Amino acid sequence: MFKRSLTTILICAASGLTSAQSLPGAPQTITASAAQGAVSGNSEVFAALDFASARALAHARADKIKAEDAETAKRRHEAKSARSLHGPKVTFDAKQVWGSKSVDIGPINLGSMMPPQLGQIPGIGAMLGNLGETSLSYRDDLDGPRAALSLEMPIYMGGAITAKVRAADEAVSESRAQTQLVRDQIDTELAQKYFAVQLARAVVSLRQDMLAQQELELNKARKYEKAGTISKLERMTVEVNRDAAKRELLSSQTDCAVAERELAGILRENHVGTLSNPLFVLTGNLGTLQDWVDKAMAFSPLLQTIDAKRRQADQGVVAAKAAWHPQVYAFATGNLIKHYLSITEPDWIAGIGVKFTLWDNKDRNENIAAARSLVTKAQAARSEAVSRLETAVQTAYLRSEQAREQYRLTDSTLELAQENLRLRQKSFSEGLSTADELNDARTKLLGAQIARRVAAYRFVAAWAALNGIAGTMHEFESSANRSDNIFER
Repeated sequence: MFKRSLTTILICAASGLTSAQSLPGAPQTITASAAQGAVSGNSEVFAALDFASARALAHARADKIKAEDAETAKRRHEAKSARSLHGPKVTFDAKQVWGSKSVDIGPINLGSMMPPQLGQIPGIGAMLGNLGETSLSYRDDLDGPRAALSLEMPIYMGGAITAKVRAADEAVSESRAQTQLVRDQIDTELAQKYFAVQLARAVVSLRQDMLAQQELELNKARKYEKAGTISKLERMTVEVNRDAAKRELLSSQTDCAVAERELAGILRENHVGTLSNPLFVLTGNLGTLQDWVDKAMAFSPLLQTIDAKRRQADQGVVAAKAAWHPQVYAFATGNLIKHYLSITEPDWIAGIGVKFTLWDNKDRNENIAAARSLVTKAQAARSEAVSRLETAVQTAYLRSEQAREQYRLTDSTLELAQENLRLRQKSFSEGLSTADELNDARTKLLGAQIARRVAAYRFVAAWAALNGIAGTMHEFESSANRSDNIFER
């Protein structure tokens, strides 16, 4: 994850930038708050940018983070909307109605409908006997406007509403964890690019020194040639070595321009100025491998994302089981326009209802089985993620320790190269060493110096990857200022 090709690692800063850095006066380091202030519009060319400020800029300007923040906001609004499902639903219904209702009753024998006691009354009985069969007819005109307010409120839905609310809340947690995962990935990439530029600028300084020394050696060689101390061939060899140093510098400057462009791209800047945090190696305790595995299990946003998906799947099972439960609800309707109501239409009505699905066109048991399959899928995804996470932590931890040990082992190589160059320079001036031997000594010293800084970069890259995997990039940021640091500039 943090491997880089040797060509990309050994990149150098442009000579103009290096000259600007060598101007007198100590540059001021821009703070994270000042970096935040430069987010909008064209930012100024900063005197010095530390990693914390670069991290703030990257977070504020990264399109991936903006997209994840928007997704989190969407899910948060959906969760708020789901919470209101427990409340009542009130609707207003207005319409114009045309129609009629006819009622026909009969034939009816009115005499038979009278109480028998009336027939015993003199005169009344005879009159009732004269009543025959009759019919009644009634027609109601339904034309007119209607307006009604209706309310329906769930009382018991078998747990379906609660499951939906909890699933929506877990979706918010998932999105937040995903956003943090993206942030950690950007932080890891930023650390590698930030300190790759620092490595490049350290290398360009070494190569410029190499070229300057080659120029001095060439001037000396010309004098020695005139004095007869060395031959023309030796002087020409020194000149060829000087030209080779120029080519190496030009090549490294091109590579450096690419590295700086990459860093500027992640920061959304046009140029990269001075970076105030140098390469570093921690000499103190890095913690045990098990400590880092435990951190990853506790803080990794990847696992938090999967756990949130698992909890959503659990709520899916609850919602699927709710289809087998009865639903209890309260309802009420009030008609606002009563003038046109028919005799059968109520002014208002309210009550409590119970609904149970006896036969569904969807197999409810299969829905439950499908929801449980999602739970199984989430469990398998978590097991796979844990395995991969442990492997990634182990790899990053071992590479951090390896790079730190490699850095320590460059001490003896550097001392030997320095002493060898000193002796070769003295021997060359006395005509006892050739130009190639002197150039070889100088090249070995340059190689040792570059190897030392490459080891420091590899440590920083591995250390950033370790913290990024464990979800503790804030600890990486603070580690740049730890008291047990060895800085390489």
